[in-house]
Amino acid sequence: MLKPISEIKANLGLEPNGRVQKFFTATCAKHMDRYVPYDEGMLRNYIIRGSNIIYNQPYAHYMYKGDVMGPNIPIKEGTTIVGWFSPKGRKKHYTGKKIKYNASSGHEYAGPYWDKRMVSAEMQDVVKEVQDYVGR
Repeated sequence: MLKPISEIKANLGLEPNGRVQKFFTATCAKHMDRYVPYDEGMLRNYIIRGSNIIYNQPYAHYMYKGDVMGPNIPIKEGTTIVGWFSPKGRKKHYTGKKIKYNASSGHEYAGPYWDKRMVSAEMQDVVKEVQDYVGR
């Protein structure tokens, strides 16, 4: 007698949030890493929740969108700008300027919409890795 589809899927790890979904999500996160902006590395600290990869830093959204938010006041050491800050209590807004991403440290593809750019460039590799995983 044939087992129910739900049981077959569960035995193969194909149910929602099953082991194949978890492997796929983790593999996507691994492949996205070089597309995620990297300065001090904090944005790389993501959380996987179900099939979602969550970049939980307060600045993650505007880094993902690629738009500078302000007001931005320069932090200077002598005449050199070494950073920026926004005053507490002032509402941030998009400034209309685009973020210039640092493409060093193995993040030469860093930029906005890192998930979409990874999918466009590497999804065939991700699919192959998942197929190999399922085949084992």
